[in-house]
Amino acid sequence: MDAPLATPAPAPEPAPQPPCIVSWNLTGRCNLACAHCYLDAVQRKTQVRDELDTQDALAVIEQLSRMAPGAMLVLTGGEPLLRPDLAQLVEAAAVELMPVVGTNGTLLDAARARTLERAGAAGVGISLDSSTPAFHDRLRGVPGAFAGAHRGIAAAREAGLAIVVQTTVFEDNRGDLAALAAFAAQAGAMAFNVFFLVCTGRGVTQTDLSPGSYEETLGEIVRLQDQHPGLKIRARCAPWMRRLQGLHAGESGGGYADWSSACLAGRRYFRITPQGRVTPCPYVPTPVGDLRVQSLQQIWADHPTLRALRTGLPGGKCGGCDFRSSCGGCRARALAEHGDLLAEDPKCAYVPAPGRVPEAPPPTAARPRVAWAPEATARLARVPAFLRGKLEALLEERAASQGVARITAEFVARHRPPAAILDRLRTRVGTREPGA
Repeated sequence: MDAPLATPAPAPEPAPQPPCIVSWNLTGRCNLACAHCYLDAVQRKTQVRDELDTQDALAVIEQLSRMAPGAMLVLTGGEPLLRPDLAQLVEAAAVELMPVVGTNGTLLDAARARTLERAGAAGVGISLDSSTPAFHDRLRGVPGAFAGAHRGIAAAREAGLAIVVQTTVFEDNRGDLAALAAFAAQAGAMAFNVFFLVCTGRGVTQTDLSPGSYEETLGEIVRLQDQHPGLKIRARCAPWMRRLQGLHAGESGGGYADWSSACLAGRRYFRITPQGRVTPCPYVPTPVGDLRVQSLQQIWADHPTLRALRTGLPGGKCGGCDFRSSCGGCRARALAEHGDLLAEDPKCAYVPAPGRVPEAPPPTAARPRVAWAPEATARLARVPAFLRGKLEALLEERAASQGVARITAEFVARHRPPAAILDRLRTRVGTREPGA
């Protein structure tokens, strides 16, 4: 009797792409008392006892540098400038990552801004929620917060740090976005980020926008981008922006990368809490791992929640949408409303036209691999770490398309971005070596 045929082993699941953005709440301390704070940060004179200390934080940076070189690392809080070791952490991160500091700006004076620039910070994101003091100070819970944010922006500009102005949009201030965009452009900011509230932490006390207001506000952001072509204006926590831009899965355009502005939670993004716990994003409070007892690589690759966010399909109307893969809805809002990360996004008002079919995921084409000559590798190593991965992929794609089997120093020189772009980016991360 013939032996039964062995059941073939299932094909191994491909390794997940590394994150491109990581947000790290360095501390739960803050000097303000913002009404919408998702972390519920508190005003304290001393550091909370269970927060990661300097050595633990440096160990996390080392893990992240190995797992996702070139990723943007957003060091925020609470208020990160209350961490006395902030410059030390920035300096360690700048070797392989793109560190930026997210701050309310009130503690950022000229000396601290220069220290961050010298340590290698690529820039600072400073919160400003109104073009006039009354609303901003009321939301931030401290008189003078508006003036302090303006002083912080001026200090960052003087130190040569890239500036991102960040606004959380409410019904009360969404009519102020045009004035805020004009201010950001005048202040020399490289970007203006508009955050759409997710009601977690102290934010549960705030009134979220209606679906109609969301749609109108996103349309306003599109118009403002047209008016300020030199300023990157981005909607955050509003993945429907890709639909307004007409960008389907795998498509780029209008300054948006193929992944940009979709919900990245657990896919290309995660958050670290002050205690070293990992969550898919700041607005999803349930931890998926603890860096005190687990490796970052293990958490990112193996946790079932993160794997479900990468491979699972959203439910409800999001699952039947013709922008299902490119947008997919906000997973944090789905959790807050339905208790399910893969439920439909309750705020999206979009209804597909009759006959539209659910969007398929983008094809997973293998990246072409070509050999590198040692002198070409040496040139690539001089490029800032956060840009290196993108430049490497670009050069390999161009080499493959031209039938070039080996990238030489001459090939790098012919196909590198303009020197002015590299110099500007290099200055932002404190790297002074000559370009590739």
